[in-house]
Amino acid sequence: MKPFIYLTHDGVLDHIGQSQIFPYLKIYSRQTKVFLISFEKNENIQRAFKLKNSKECENIHWIILNYHKNIFLKIIDLLNLSIKVIFVIKKYKLSLIHCRSYFPTLIVYFISFFFQIKYIFDIRDFWADEGIEIKKYKFIYRFVKKIEGRLINKSAHIVCLTNAAKNYICNNYNIDISKITVIPCGTDFDLFNRKKLNKRSLLKIFRDLRLKNKKVLLYYGSLGENYLINKMIKLFKYLKSDNNDWIFMFVINNAHNHLEKILKKNNIQNRDFRILKSSRIDLPYYLFFADISVFFYRSGMRSIGCSPTKLADLFAMNIPVITSSNLGDMKYIINLAKNNSLLIDRLHRSKVIGGIKNILSNKPFVQIRKNSSYYNYRYGTQKYMKIYRNIHTK
Repeated sequence: MKPFIYLTHDGVLDHIGQSQIFPYLKIYSRQTKVFLISFEKNENIQRAFKLKNSKECENIHWIILNYHKNIFLKIIDLLNLSIKVIFVIKKYKLSLIHCRSYFPTLIVYFISFFFQIKYIFDIRDFWADEGIEIKKYKFIYRFVKKIEGRLINKSAHIVCLTNAAKNYICNNYNIDISKITVIPCGTDFDLFNRKKLNKRSLLKIFRDLRLKNKKVLLYYGSLGENYLINKMIKLFKYLKSDNNDWIFMFVINNAHNHLEKILKKNNIQNRDFRILKSSRIDLPYYLFFADISVFFYRSGMRSIGCSPTKLADLFAMNIPVITSSNLGDMKYIINLAKNNSLLIDRLHRSKVIGGIKNILSNKPFVQIRKNSSYYNYRYGTQKYMKIYRNIHTK
């Protein structure tokens, strides 16, 4: 496998980067030299440089740039990234660039008119559509949407997270189906493994969180306008009305105070919820205690292309989920017999309570982890490496 450039606007030290970028890069770097350019947030910069100089990155040539949230400062980011990409292309004579999402792809699309390079457009979601739907400065997202077809058509290959996204791209941009590969978000099945957890650590968490005789509904990840927190709270209230042993546990990396206000506004008592923060390496210890996990996502174009990282983590930990059919490929994935999970689009008390009882009674008989091995990230790396090799041989 020949060397290539990997570009990401998501930081390698972000939660998503730790699960969906760095594990893959480590495997690639065993096969070839990887030239990584990423944008890291201020609070992660020092950790990023420490990781860069570690043995884990000995075959990764990593250029670390400062992340800016402000939409106008991102123009500076675009220019900075352009300079760095051109420098690496010319100095190391590289011809393949893996662009993670729209931001890097925009840059490489224009650079490709001046240099003999090929690029992979790795579409993580329909970013431009989301911006048009709910963000400010819609003119920026409308511009990106207008040239989206050009970004797709000029790419050497397209990767998307769902078959729903693949169908949308094929139908709207007249793309040969062989040019698109679906690779859903995966996870580390060695890390998310109930059998490998330290029993003393589990016992301490159990006591600290006062989980004796409790049933745990879990939500974990990030909170934001895409996730329907009020709908999840409504589901929890239905559970609580049927069985007072339920508590709602949140393991989230943002908005703790905001969430607590929402819970109290909805008359959820302190004794009935836990709000926690965890590093990725400790996350399996908290997931261990979940009886069921829930996540609901707003409808829209972004949801079509979305494959939640949390789904792979939860299935690896043998945890059933409740979600809705509007999200990615969920209507084809969620199956009571295969992963003991349930789709609920409209919340009706009797349906929720009946569905939960089915899940709990099925739990000893459904091997969720075994039936979900497709979400082991190592399968994803094999697919990516096949793409790299095929492009280099053309």
